[in-house]
Amino acid sequence: MKTAFVYKLIYRLILWASAAYFLTTAAGQLFTLLLVVALFYFVARLVFALAWRLFVGFVFVLIIILLIF
Repeated sequence: MKTAFVYKLIYRLILWASAAYFLTTAAGQLFTLLLVVALFYFVARLVFALAWRLFVGFVFVLIIILLIF
């Protein structure tokens, strides 16, 4: 049990060290910026896809209602 705690501590230390390296070096800042842009791109695609499905569903229901009446 104590070994798992030490491994988790070492893992967090490596994670924080790599984050500090990426945020302080120029190449790391560029990589971080590209990562953030890619994240926003995928989130925007997801939101657009959900909005498009909602719009298509709404139009489909509207057409069905218009065909009934």
